[in-house]
Amino acid sequence: MALIKPELADDIKKYGSFDFSACYNCGNCTAVCSLTEKNANFPRMMIRYSTLGLKEEILSSKELWLCYSCGDCSATCPREAAPGDLMASLRRYSIANYEKTGLTKLIFKSNIFSVLLTLILSVILGFFLLTIKPEMAVSRWIFQYIPYEVLHSLGLIAFAVMGLSALAGVVVMWTKMKWNPSNGRKFIPRFFEAYKKVANEVTTMKRYRNCDSDASFWKDKSWLVKPWFVHWSIMWGFIGLLLATILDFMLKDPSTDIWWPSRILGTLAGILMVYGASTAISYRLKKITKSYENTRLADWMFLCFLWLAGITGFWLEISVALDAEMLINHLVFVVHIIISMQLVILFAFSKFAHAVYRPLALFAYYF
Repeated sequence: MALIKPELADDIKKYGSFDFSACYNCGNCTAVCSLTEKNANFPRMMIRYSTLGLKEEILSSKELWLCYSCGDCSATCPREAAPGDLMASLRRYSIANYEKTGLTKLIFKSNIFSVLLTLILSVILGFFLLTIKPEMAVSRWIFQYIPYEVLHSLGLIAFAVMGLSALAGVVVMWTKMKWNPSNGRKFIPRFFEAYKKVANEVTTMKRYRNCDSDASFWKDKSWLVKPWFVHWSIMWGFIGLLLATILDFMLKDPSTDIWWPSRILGTLAGILMVYGASTAISYRLKKITKSYENTRLADWMFLCFLWLAGITGFWLEISVALDAEMLINHLVFVVHIIISMQLVILFAFSKFAHAVYRPLALFAYYF
């Protein structure tokens, strides 16, 4: 029997949703949603869970991750309860509860903590970079006051905490998730069927594209500006850059030939990511639809970090192509590396974590 905790609604509101208590359960939000199905009645179901304080029902819900925040439900809600904002807030709430260090809760709830954590990490990572080239004059000066081993260990600890937290979050979600009955189907066919559907969604955003309903603001817009393509650009741009960085590290000195295949991959991926991040930032600044009106500081920081990582990366590419040896290029390099490392380290503690949680939820839903 589910334990009802009405006070949970106050905690959920700290993650960005303030109006869902105005809901009188008319069901309009579910009726207008292009993605709801017979066995996935969101967002109406999630509003009920939140109002009653059914925490475990929320954390074990697959349906929560089937929503792509198109905003149609919020735009047509007769009570202005903003069910789309609630769905986004519940995803933040779930990420914070899957991750067990408590950092995610503080990041999403406290803007001051988010800024301070970013600044502290920047300093630690800046010092960590000096340990990579200990022969530099600045490095030798720093090591007089803080031992090399301490700085190097702090950097490694930061990456280790990220990795373990990400793994723990996945395990927690996996164990909480409610699984569909097999209905007599064998495990292996079910597994490959679910895997195929998830892979198709990740590569093509097929479900997300269904958000363009007849009543949608985006119905007659070019696919280049639609939210699904913006989302796709950010995701695959980041993955492509990560892959290019790994290949650079494994195969060659990353400071040379820009026509190396991994560099070409990085350039194309960078264009995608900068385009996606720039467009997403623009939509939020203009508040172009209901779904872009309520953006948390943590989300702003995430998008700005992606944009800066891409722009500084292109700066460095041009510097390499022109063989420009200037102090400002070294400073840009430090900024680029610090931002990129922060994106990786904070993966499990930010909105970016949904890149793992959503596919897992889709797999559980289709399995």
